[in-house]
Amino acid sequence: MIFNLRDEFSRVSPQATRLDFLSSYLYEGDEIWVQPLTGFVTSSRRMSKDDVVRYWSDVIFPDKSIESYSAHFPFAQSRLLYVIETVAQYSGLDVRSSSTWGDFATGEGVLLDQLSMRFPNLHVTATEHSRELVESLQSKGFAVQQRSLGVTNNDLSFGQVDIATLTWTLANSIDPFAVLSDVVSSTKEGGLVCVAESSRVLVPFRKSLRDYFSKTMPADLHPSNFSANTLRCLMQICGLEICYINRFFDSDVLLVIGKKVSHKIEPSFVDNQTNVVEFFREWHRQTRYFESLRGI
Repeated sequence: MIFNLRDEFSRVSPQATRLDFLSSYLYEGDEIWVQPLTGFVTSSRRMSKDDVVRYWSDVIFPDKSIESYSAHFPFAQSRLLYVIETVAQYSGLDVRSSSTWGDFATGEGVLLDQLSMRFPNLHVTATEHSRELVESLQSKGFAVQQRSLGVTNNDLSFGQVDIATLTWTLANSIDPFAVLSDVVSSTKEGGLVCVAESSRVLVPFRKSLRDYFSKTMPADLHPSNFSANTLRCLMQICGLEICYINRFFDSDVLLVIGKKVSHKIEPSFVDNQTNVVEFFREWHRQTRYFESLRGI
């Protein structure tokens, strides 16, 4: 089977390296692999796209327990504000701007709230898979379409946007190429696409591997582990010209802005597979230190 760069973002290559030493951090039967051409870090991808979307929409987000995640947490709101202000400064937005901004897989709509407060003249739109969340946001007056990303024959009702954001979603996508391609196709030529994820691969270690992977949830719920290079590679494959990247090396946030162009882009960013494998080996060794801090 012949693999290319695009394939490596959707399925595991026969030449991928399995990180067996991570098994103690993972859900039973799960595996983590490093792809040969790009150095991309991926789960085994045993679940289907529909399975992953349903799990996030029907199991994780409705969970109201004290341990469950919410975009309303202060740290989550602050990183979404960071995205907004970074895009605004790069693109020159101000309170008079009337561009169209689409937030894809908006979740609880916290970014929509923040955008509306800071830039009242923007035309703010969004997509979200969860019917419950869509109805809640529509009741607040937001133009939100119930729509899954990366699905064929799934037209965008509000048309193409000038600025698109995809925040802390791509890492949860079983086929990130399909998801990002969908967002790019919903963006006007010359428009901007901003992708934000957590900065964890080929950067200083910031926490225990036990806090990065999960023994209680399938790895396919977080199947895509991006470095700065592999994220930019994927964006180039999807037709985006990279025009901005933040100071990811000393930040929890990896934020990349790309411009949609009509000409073909040759991907210029990849990681060395061997370097990525050694990075995770060292993280595995350092995890003992991180765990020791719990008792201090």
